[in-house]
Order: sequence, then structure tokens, then C-alpha cells
Amino acid sequence: MILKSILDFFIPEVHSSDEWTYRKYRVFVGVCVTSALYAIIYAPLVIMEEYKGPLFVIFSFAALNFVLPFLVKQGFSLKILANIYIAALAIAETRIMYFSGGVYHTATDPQILALLAMMALLFLGFRFAVLWFFVGLGIIVTFGVLQSRGVEFPIDINPKYLLFQTVAASAGHLLLIFMVINIFEGQKNAAFKSLSEKNKIIEEEKKRSDDLLLNILPAEVMEELKATGKTHAKNYDLVTVLFADFADFTGITEEMPPEDLVSSIDAYFKMIDNIVTDYKVEKIKTVGDAYICAAGLGVGSNNNPVLMVEVAMEILAATTRINEERTAENKTVFEMRIGVHSGPLVAGVVGIKKFAYDIWGDTVNTAARMQQHGDPGKINISGTTRELVKHRFNCEHRGRIDAKHKGLIDMYYVGSKK
Repeated sequence: MILKSILDFFIPEVHSSDEWTYRKYRVFVGVCVTSALYAIIYAPLVIMEEYKGPLFVIFSFAALNFVLPFLVKQGFSLKILANIYIAALAIAETRIMYFSGGVYHTATDPQILALLAMMALLFLGFRFAVLWFFVGLGIIVTFGVLQSRGVEFPIDINPKYLLFQTVAASAGHLLLIFMVINIFEGQKNAAFKSLSEKNKIIEEEKKRSDDLLLNILPAEVMEELKATGKTHAKNYDLVTVLFADFADFTGITEEMPPEDLVSSIDAYFKMIDNIVTDYKVEKIKTVGDAYICAAGLGVGSNNNPVLMVEVAMEILAATTRINEERTAENKTVFEMRIGVHSGPLVAGVVGIKKFAYDIWGDTVNTAARMQQHGDPGKINISGTTRELVKHRFNCEHRGRIDAKHKGLIDMYYVGSKK
């Protein structure tokens, strides 16, 4: 927590809104602090070894690394500051190699030049990483070529400490690289965690939006709309449509306060919503006191007439239970009239604003006529539907109606299951 507070102190508030930029600045400040502390801890060892040449270089590099975080806080560009850090590291290592006998006697010092490309990759991008990689490689090759041609570089260290210096420097360099990698790894893990949390939120929002769409559209229509931005109307050979409304609705509700009227309708329609959801029947819409739903959309099941009659029976049974509860509470009760018809129809989305999924055709009109000519507490089905469900339900013929463009249509009341 202390280290986090220190790092956060140097990050300008302007970068707090962009999480990735904020984390890059934090990593850079962490690298500077780590490098400065390493140089300070290493300085007494250099003095003990009578290794005087690099002492000024070490203190200069430490001072620069203490200054850089404050420049970050002042709003200097990270690109500029990162290049300053990398250049200072390259110069410092070049000077140390010069005072330490080049690459022949100081194989440990070129190790730290690996940080040039690492820091550039982290803060500046791949192109700068390639550039600084070749800079580091060039420093090592230059010393190697010069030494191979007989150029001697001074070994400004007491020979008796040479082995110790090699071991200590190797350990120190590896520790520094490990600390830098550890800082980067910690920030990377934090970034992944943050990304995972954001993805989770996105998934939750996506599910919420999908659930909202599913309240309006069938699943296959929703997927088509999401994939293409539009939908196409579809023809269905056999769909069963149910119309339900409240008997004598206008007369009952004339004296009801608006709030009571709405809450009453809501209670009954919520009940129907739950039933059609359980049976995977598609709710089409409500119009006033009428509730319209259809079975056989999407799945195209030939068993949808039986399914819809079962839905109708569930609605009547649930209506009876609600009426008993409302009677006990001295509330107005309603009786349902239900009409059902099966046949072909067209279904699709209309409009571009507040679009709605709807169904069209004689099948819809006939289902509405079945409901209009039904009686409270009864399921009035057409002769077509009766032929499709008679193996499952007892049906009572109750006459015919004259339907426009269709002639006389038989009607049946659904009785008990067989």
C-alpha cells in the first residue's frame, strides 16, 4: 500500500481517466525508483572495492532517477522521459565498461544493456525497442572490436575484489532485471484483472440488453437483427394463435379508478406472461384488455395446437385462483374469454422506431373471431384446431359463425383431457 501511494503521488490526475496510460506511467515511476535505490545500495560496495571510476556515474544515474518521477508529476511526455532514462542507462553502462576493462573483464556489465530494449518495448513500442536493441548491441560490439585490436581499457578496481565484483554485479543486475519484470508483471496482472472485470460488466450488460430484446422479439429474430441490422418476414404453415380478453370489461371498469384498473389488468397479464413463458409460447402483444400470443413460431412444431390449448387451460385455472384471492380481498374480479385458431400466417418486425414483432393473416383474424364469440371461462376453438387436438381433448360442438372470405366456421368448446 505504501509503494502504491508513492507511485500514485507522481501520476498527474489528467491520466487517471485512461487506465492503460495511467498504468504505464506507474510502471515507469516504479522502474525509476527501483533503479535509483539499486544505484544507492550499490555505491557503498563500489567504494569498498576501491572502484572509483564508476562512482560518479552511479551517483549521477541515481540522481536522474530521482528527478524523473517529479518530471512525470509536472506533466512531461512519457515518451521523452522514457528515452531520457534509456539513454542515461546506455551512457552509464558505457562509462562503467570503460572503467572496468571493456567486455573482456566485465562480462556482467553488458547484461544490464538488455534493459534498453525491454524499457523501450514497454514504454515506447516495438520500433523504439528495435532501435535501442541495436544501440545496446552496438556498444558491446564496439568494445569487443576495439579490444580485439589491442585497445586496452583501464581496470579501475582493486584486483583482489575482481571476483567478488563479478559475482556481486551479476547478482545485482539479475535482481534489478527481476524487480523491473516483477513491477511489469504486477501491472500486467492488474490490467488483466481490470480487463476481466470490464468484460464481465460488458457481458452482463449484453445479457441484460438481450433479455430486453427477448421481451420484444423471438430469439431467432433477435439474432438476425443483431447480425444484419434488419429482419425479414417469414411465412409459417401452421401456427396456433390465442386471443384472450376480459368479459364485460368496459362495463366493469367504468367506475374503477385508473390506478386500480391498471393494477388489476397487470395482475392478470403477469399471470399469462408467466404461463406463456413456461410453455415457450411467443407473446405477441396486448391491446387494451386483449392478450395475444402464438405457438409454433420459430420452432415450427406440428404439436403447437395441443400446446396452445394446454396454455389456455392453464390461463383459465390461474384466473380462477386469482379471482378467489381478489374476492377475499374485496377486489374486482374478471372472467376470461379465450379464442384459439390454427393455420398459416406471416410474422415479422414492422417499423424502424419502437419496432414490434407482429403476425398477420386470416389465422389471426379467425382467432380473434373465436374469442369474440366465446363465453367467459370457456376456450372457444375453431374446427381446424379441433381436428388437430381431438386426440388429446374432449371438444363440444357449439355451432358455426360466418367468417369474412372463409364462409361458415365450426366452433368447439374444449372440455377435459382424454
